[in-house]
Amino acid sequence: MKQFITYSVLLLLATTLLMLVLDATYTHVYNSGSYRNKVMWIRDMKPDTLDYAIFGSSRAKYTVNPTVIAQQTQQEGVNLGMNASGPFEVKMAVQEFFKHTFAKRIYVQIDYTYYMTAPDSIGQLAWLPYIKEKDIFEHFKPYGKTYKTYKQIPMYRYLIFDGSLGFRNVTLSALGKTPDFLTDNGFKNRWGTLQEDTPYPYTLEQKTNKQIDEIIKLANRKNVELYFFTAPVYRPAEDFSTLKENIPNYTNMSTTVKDKSYFSDHMHVNEEGARLFTQKFIDTFFSN
Repeated sequence: MKQFITYSVLLLLATTLLMLVLDATYTHVYNSGSYRNKVMWIRDMKPDTLDYAIFGSSRAKYTVNPTVIAQQTQQEGVNLGMNASGPFEVKMAVQEFFKHTFAKRIYVQIDYTYYMTAPDSIGQLAWLPYIKEKDIFEHFKPYGKTYKTYKQIPMYRYLIFDGSLGFRNVTLSALGKTPDFLTDNGFKNRWGTLQEDTPYPYTLEQKTNKQIDEIIKLANRKNVELYFFTAPVYRPAEDFSTLKENIPNYTNMSTTVKDKSYFSDHMHVNEEGARLFTQKFIDTFFSN
């Protein structure tokens, strides 16, 4: 019995030590390896002054091409739209961006996710490698004890989200796998053509959002011009008047692209749609 207890204790200690070493190794790779997501890119940006930066979800990422903007306007910027980012993740991205660099203007894509205040189950994943950092954890802390578990138990977050954060991603990052989002400064094309010719039914809730309010306060503190916009939606049922009433400097561009052939689905434009919308974005925000 005594040998069994001794063996069990030693096994527990060895497992704990291994988890601590692996956690530190994975986190080191996320801090110093090749970028696997835009959070890594933002955190590694050098001190600089850009003309603009674009934030939002995939509806920003696949919609506005900074390379085309630079060609036409000589304005240099980045597209920091990230898949599944709601207002919580966008706020995190804006705050992290201004820790490392600066932009004279920022554009935030906002739409049907406007009511969301908590972390998105998918969008949050890119931030979890850094949850042991005090300021990152403080953002997540109000949203449940689960985030304390991610912070305190070594390797737990990497194991539970292995498909997104685990061995494959860490290995590719450590081996220097080049990300595909740097070619056009964060923009990516989306392929395919929408098949259904149906409206997109959605109605926004009449309320304000504390995450959006924090973005506005940060822009004011930094003396940065802040603009909100809604990217194209195919046949939207929502007129987005709620956003107009509750958000300053808001431009509804949801119907600036209308033809079905420019969409890959109801909420995302394809390559041709992105080319068309980027031009409309230039005409709207860069004409002067």
